[in-house]
Amino acid sequence: METLVAILSSNVLYVQSFFRIHLSEMAINVTLRQLEVFLAVARTLSFSKASQLVHLSQPGLSGAVRKLEDAIGARLFDRDTRNVILTPAGTELLAVADDLLNDFDFALDRVRDYLGGKRGRIAIAAAPSLAAGFLPEVIATFQRMYPGIALQLHDTLSERCIDMVRNGKVDLALTPEKRADPNLSHRDLFRDHFVLFCRSDHPLAKRRTVTWRQLVSFSHIAVRHSSSVRDLVDAAYARANATLRPAFEVEHVGTAIGLITSGLAVAVLPHLVIKQVNLGPVVYRRITEPEIHRDICIISLKSRSLAPAAEAFIRTCIEHQATLRAKACGRGKM
Repeated sequence: METLVAILSSNVLYVQSFFRIHLSEMAINVTLRQLEVFLAVARTLSFSKASQLVHLSQPGLSGAVRKLEDAIGARLFDRDTRNVILTPAGTELLAVADDLLNDFDFALDRVRDYLGGKRGRIAIAAAPSLAAGFLPEVIATFQRMYPGIALQLHDTLSERCIDMVRNGKVDLALTPEKRADPNLSHRDLFRDHFVLFCRSDHPLAKRRTVTWRQLVSFSHIAVRHSSSVRDLVDAAYARANATLRPAFEVEHVGTAIGLITSGLAVAVLPHLVIKQVNLGPVVYRRITEPEIHRDICIISLKSRSLAPAAEAFIRTCIEHQATLRAKACGRGKM
C-alpha cells in the first residue's frame, strides 16, 4: 500500500505539474464560458444541476467540459451513473479557475469604475487667473463628487498651457481661446470682460463706466508683451485711435494691484482678477467704446480621446459656470 501511495503521489505531482504547464500555454484556447461551466459542475458535482445553473442543455454542458479537458490535456471529472467527483487535475483547476474568475470580476469592476468616472487620473493646466479665480471651487466640487480620481494642477502662462496639451503632459488646459490652431478642440466656458482698476479716490472711480479715450490721460500699469492680455489691451487702444504708453510694465497681477493701491497708476485687467487678489482700496469699473473680452475655453487635442475622468471634469466646470451665471443674473451684474 505504501508503494501504491507513493506511486499515486508521484502521479498526482506529475499531473499537477503537467496541468500548470498547459494552463500557461492554453490561455487563448480556454474561454470564460468554459470555466463557468467547469465551476458549476465542480461546485454541484452534478451535471444536471450545473446545466440549470449555466442555462445549457446537458449535452451542451458535457460538450463544453470535453472541450476544456481537450485544451488542458487531462480529465477533470470521474463519473459513473450515480457520482461525479473531481480528478486531481480538476481539483487543481478548481482553485485556479475560481481565482481567475474572481480576478476577472474585480478587473471588470475597475473598468466600470473607470468608465463611469469614479476612478482615474487627470492633469490640468490653467492660466494663473483661472487657477486662482475659477478653479478652486470647481476642484473642491469635483473632488467631493469623484473622490477616486487623482487630479494634478499646473498653473502657468497660457502659451505654456497650450504646449502642455500638445505634448501630452496634461489632458486639458483652461486658457483664453486659441482657435488658430486646427489641432486643438475648444469648449467655451465664459467670457471674461476687461475692466478698469483704480483707487477708490481716483477721478475715474466716480464714473459707472469709462471709455478708452478717457483712460489715455492717466498713468497706466500694463502687463508685459508676452501676455495675451497685453495684446488685447493694445488692440483696444488702437481701435480708439490711441496708443498705450505704460508708466509701469509688470509680470504679476499682485504687483499691479500694489501700484494701484499706492495711487501710482490705473490698470486694465480681466474681470477674473477680482477673485485672484485682495483688492483693498482698489475698485473696478466697466470699460466701453469698445468693450473687450477674452473667451475662456477648455482646450484639448482633437486627435486624442478624453478619459472619462477628463469628461467628468469638463462637466463640472460647465455646471459651475452655469451656477455662477445664474447668481450674476440674479444680482444684475456682468
